[in-house]
Amino acid sequence: MQTYVRVKPEKLGKINDMIYGHFTEHLGRCIYDGIFNEKSSKSDSRGFRIDIIEAVKKIKCPILRWPGGNFASAYHWQDGIGPVEKRPQLLNYIWGGVESNRFGTDEFIQYCRELGAEPYLAVSLGTGTLDEAIAWLEYCNLDTPTRYAKMRRENGHSEPYRVKYWGIGNEVYGPWQVGHCSAAEYAEKLRQYTQFMKGVDRSIKVIAVGADNPDWDMTVLKHAGHLIDYISIHEYHGSDDYFGTVASVYYCEQRLKLLESLIKHLRLDHVKISFDEWNIWYKISAEREGSEKGTVLIEEPYALKDGLFAAGIFVVMHRMNDTVQMANLAQMVNALGMIKTKGDEIVLTPIYHAFDLFVNHTGRTRLAMDIDTQRYDIKARTFVEGRNSFQLKDVPYIDGSATYDERRSVLSVALINYYQKEADIRLDLSGLEVKKKADRYVLTGSAPDEMNDFDNPDRIHLVSDELATGTGEMNLRLAPMSASVIEFTLEKTL
Repeated sequence: MQTYVRVKPEKLGKINDMIYGHFTEHLGRCIYDGIFNEKSSKSDSRGFRIDIIEAVKKIKCPILRWPGGNFASAYHWQDGIGPVEKRPQLLNYIWGGVESNRFGTDEFIQYCRELGAEPYLAVSLGTGTLDEAIAWLEYCNLDTPTRYAKMRRENGHSEPYRVKYWGIGNEVYGPWQVGHCSAAEYAEKLRQYTQFMKGVDRSIKVIAVGADNPDWDMTVLKHAGHLIDYISIHEYHGSDDYFGTVASVYYCEQRLKLLESLIKHLRLDHVKISFDEWNIWYKISAEREGSEKGTVLIEEPYALKDGLFAAGIFVVMHRMNDTVQMANLAQMVNALGMIKTKGDEIVLTPIYHAFDLFVNHTGRTRLAMDIDTQRYDIKARTFVEGRNSFQLKDVPYIDGSATYDERRSVLSVALINYYQKEADIRLDLSGLEVKKKADRYVLTGSAPDEMNDFDNPDRIHLVSDELATGTGEMNLRLAPMSASVIEFTLEKTL
């Protein structure tokens, strides 16, 4: 099978760094025994796991969402501030176990500052109130002589945190959520929260709850679209078979395009999409108990096919760069985590390595790219995953994107081979003058279910080599089930 790929020196827009964001929630071992462990020899004086910080810094986390997720709907932020010994221990009745509140707002902001990430806070629309949300905003962002700004200073933080991104609720369209309500009820709450929070701090950006449901999303956008900055969408997938997992990429693309079409139909060009929960979730461990009876862990054993799913999602977001301006992998550590911990050890999963591949080896200017490839003949196969059923008529064997790094004058060609055999590529770079050698980085393995574990933590990782290049066209061979990025240094800037 040969695929023809042509890259054109035509700039199609900017890719936002924030599509490479992450998410942490008080779920299982994500926070405690994950990013925060006061008893680990790998932690600093604040309780932050240094090895995890180093791993996340390598992939340049641009934005971090917290405290949930479902947990946010029953969270009261004042339980997590002030002297740690005085903070209440409470039932985490969302995910089970006991919430110590040792990790709260101040710790989260410090963690974001350590990573160099923008903090993204989700306010409660379940047990919370508008007054409580305004107070949290005041605590974080204001430098006034008022109660909550003063409280922050008394807690040792004289300067405002200036948190820019605020989510109003989480998944309130679902009966599993504290604060479940109709689209019309949510839209009015959203309007009020946004109006008054922006009245307190006009610099903030507000993310609305989208439901991956056109009726819900249309109601929210019609009622409050003029006030908000983003609307969210959440997608979790994962199939027992390899093809079902990678094909889910294109279901996600369909749903993102549907939401984009609603925004455009209503002429709300200022509203962008926040893909602020996405991942593979096989749900094989949802009922497993943790160290405390009843604590849900949800720790998935991510494999090569899951890393290719992540790479495919990045390519989709590159294609939709005008609208998809933020995304958050759910989640960062242990619970649905791209990083796993056991005692003082960590394992980086193939999903982590997909982030490394795209964050560090693709540019932020999207270029025009044509791919002429065969497609899976799946005869409109229907996929059923959780509450979603969907049809895909065809899925490409080869997908990819072309990007340009303005700073380094580097063209990056990302190519994903979903095929379980080698693929020959005829790459056409006509109109682009490249230097005689290029660097190639590849994520692949010997089987779709191959994974890293604590006995073999480096079984799957990025490998690199050097390619000789030519003028005009060149031949490439892609490994089976692989994601590759080839970096070409240009003779002239674009």
